[in-house]
Amino acid sequence: MPIDTQHSEYKKHLSDWEMVKDCCEGQSSVKNKKDKYLRPMSQVSTSDPRYLSYIARANFVNFTGRTKEGLTGAVFRENPEIELPSECEYLLENADGAGETLISLAKDVTGEVVGRGRHVLLVDYPPLEANLTAEQIQNLSPQATINRYNCESLINWRVDKVNGQKILGLAVLKETYNASSDEFEFDAETQYRVLRLTNGVYSQQVYRENKPFEQEIIPLKADGTPFSVIPMFIIGAENNDSEVDTPPLADIAHLNIGHYRNSADLEENCFVHGQLTLGVSSSMSHDQFEAANPNGIVVGAMAGHFLGEGGSFSVVQAEKNQLADHLMERKESQMRKLGARMIAEGGSVKTATQSLIEQAGETSILTTIADNVSEGIQQCINWCGQFMGAASEALFKLNTEFFDDTNDPQMLMAAMQLNEGGVIAKSDMQNLARDQGVIKDGRTNEDIDAELIVELKERLKRRAIIAGRNVADEDEGEESEESLEESLTTED
Repeated sequence: MPIDTQHSEYKKHLSDWEMVKDCCEGQSSVKNKKDKYLRPMSQVSTSDPRYLSYIARANFVNFTGRTKEGLTGAVFRENPEIELPSECEYLLENADGAGETLISLAKDVTGEVVGRGRHVLLVDYPPLEANLTAEQIQNLSPQATINRYNCESLINWRVDKVNGQKILGLAVLKETYNASSDEFEFDAETQYRVLRLTNGVYSQQVYRENKPFEQEIIPLKADGTPFSVIPMFIIGAENNDSEVDTPPLADIAHLNIGHYRNSADLEENCFVHGQLTLGVSSSMSHDQFEAANPNGIVVGAMAGHFLGEGGSFSVVQAEKNQLADHLMERKESQMRKLGARMIAEGGSVKTATQSLIEQAGETSILTTIADNVSEGIQQCINWCGQFMGAASEALFKLNTEFFDDTNDPQMLMAAMQLNEGGVIAKSDMQNLARDQGVIKDGRTNEDIDAELIVELKERLKRRAIIAGRNVADEDEGEESEESLEESLTTED
């Protein structure tokens, strides 16, 4: 089979990947695809002025792209937790070798998985000349990089079963390179990067069309040994494996395209039938009519016309038809239910419970995606560490708290009453307040108690100064929070 052979799962999902991508990129991308998403009327070509006007009048509202941005933003409402070995700290500022930071890379990967359900990361190391000494290599300061590939780039793959485990044995990546010798010109050509695992040894080879393929190379770890796995990680929306997951935003994108088509039909109908159509009847001959109305018929109250005996006007105008509007509103409602959070219902107030129920399904998908991306990036950092000779493992974890906790003042009031009645302890109150977001995470009960004692002492000092007593007397001895509160109460 040729090098550009496509996996059956790749061919099956390619159209959905392209549709979601076009929708996320917005109106220009969708309209530039012309009849892919908006077919012309019968017997009209895509270059016909009427069809071009048909597209120009249509409105594409980017529900899909805004949903992707909103969900990705929910993951990054807090920075990820990152711990890197010293040998890999450069990844924070330059993860891909082209200046993209690690957090920026994580945002791009998360957005791709949220939208299309699949993204590929390949850890690579710059090829070095043979017979270099350790000092020469150190002077060159080569660094391992994490390279991103979108779902269309991984065109073929094979999974082998070795010792009862499924291991990626082959991957073919489609890339673009500049074939021009002119520094001001970019002549895009296609090449295929083949990643193989042969007898437990990872190798890499590049093929270019109509050109000799490059020699197969075997990337080595810092200790000089080859990799026993292909250092490529396939991140999915459901599972991190070679199986292709359904794009999370595919259903919204399909509805978004349908909404776009309804808009095109509505605008076309209004343009063609929305204007007033005038009909004139008269017993006059054509010559008599022209003589009586030398300027023709002008529609409007400022013009007068002679129609002769039995003459009359009749007008026709399209009546209001709400079918297209209804279809568009229905699709907007369906997109909202599928997770298009940018579409808000007006005029209705939802309880906290209703909002949490609506968020539950979406949150479970988003949590899975965040965990999958975290696992993929963390593994890639560790592979970089093997190239760079790191002695410790990395930690990378994305935020999974996507929405603010809902405070319940009634619960807090009830807890205060239980505390005053001696049913629950003060520490129970503090723990509840922490769960409700009243107390910031990281503040222990001991920290709070110590701070309360300092504040109570300050209040006693101020009262002593006002009363004219010696302030130094107020500081003698270690007092508990309860005794200080009792002193304040006594003075009151």
